[in-house]
Amino acid sequence: MQAVTLVVVSPLRCVVRGDTRVLLTRKFVDGLGLYQELWKGPLTVVCERSDQASDNLDNVEVDLDRAPFRVVTLDLREETLRDALVPRSLVLSAVQFAWCSRLTRAAGVPCVYVSEYTLQTRLQIVGESRIGFLRRVRRSWFERRAEAAQRKALSQAQGVQCNGIPTYDAYRALTPMPLLFFDTRIEESQLAKPERVRERCARFARERKLRLVFSGRLNRMKGVQDLPVVAAELKRRGVPFELSICGDGELLEELRASVAGLHLEDSVKFRGVLDFKTELVPFVTQETDLFVCSHLQGDPSCTYLETMSCGVPIVGYDNEAFQGLAKTAGVGWATPLGRPVELADRIAALSQDPEGLRQASERSLMFAGNHTFEKTFRRRIEHLDQVTAAFQESPGAHS
Repeated sequence: MQAVTLVVVSPLRCVVRGDTRVLLTRKFVDGLGLYQELWKGPLTVVCERSDQASDNLDNVEVDLDRAPFRVVTLDLREETLRDALVPRSLVLSAVQFAWCSRLTRAAGVPCVYVSEYTLQTRLQIVGESRIGFLRRVRRSWFERRAEAAQRKALSQAQGVQCNGIPTYDAYRALTPMPLLFFDTRIEESQLAKPERVRERCARFARERKLRLVFSGRLNRMKGVQDLPVVAAELKRRGVPFELSICGDGELLEELRASVAGLHLEDSVKFRGVLDFKTELVPFVTQETDLFVCSHLQGDPSCTYLETMSCGVPIVGYDNEAFQGLAKTAGVGWATPLGRPVELADRIAALSQDPEGLRQASERSLMFAGNHTFEKTFRRRIEHLDQVTAAFQESPGAHS
């Protein structure tokens, strides 16, 4: 029997460079590589062309002649995607392309959506956007209409893969085969060694100087504008600490100015963009006691699992993604959204609780060990296999 082609419809826009090269994110490319390795058939990736690279910090150039998968770049809409399908296909699409359900039903092939953002999170993102009031109202109205379309599409699809607890809770009842997963780039070989975590926790118990870190894009949605306030409050309370800010973004210079204005240069260090595998992961694993997550909206950031993979617990705002994870796994502490003084209060309390930090560090590492990059993709491929089998066995399935 002919193998089923997996068609991945991605919202990630790619920049085309010449005839055979495209610019994609390293995380996306690594994921596609594992899809190709585990999927028992051809892999086609469909992306929309763009003239400008994304603001992700891990963009890489891919030579399509050497890639183990086929990449189709087009103006992404129903009419153009129809031409990319073959009779024996399985479409794995971002849920924002809600029209895929209609297309796949007409083509007689199954459809599985990937969902990351609930309506609440999307509205939070709109609220944090630096746009005028009327544009904000229009975008909020658009998101509410999109939610209705997405829920209808999910009810017509064969399955959904939900990145994070919020979308899983919101959408799992709409489709017969839902799957919960947690996004991460951490491979099993990169997990922190338990003995190293114990050594790091013992060092904090002796020295009592709290080493804090934030890593990621330095923009308003990540709440980084609150970090200088948190640091100033810790200094006012007399908490010994050092906060490392890793990354880059539109607020970098504003952050530097805030740190200087509050005379925090001795306690807050800007580390720049660190290479994920060779610099960031070792730094967090060896030199961090606690991750400060100031995210103002509940996107299922890979930051959570990647930090936990280092055996480092998280303290952060109670956006819906982190709140669900903290309750489910007991891996951190959530404080009220957008209130940096209360975030500092919690950090100050944790600075007096080395045993609590040690226990949370071990729980973090244990949870992350069950959700590594390889294990997550195996579960996702197994789910797609199950959807394909169920579809082929269903009455009226096309062969």
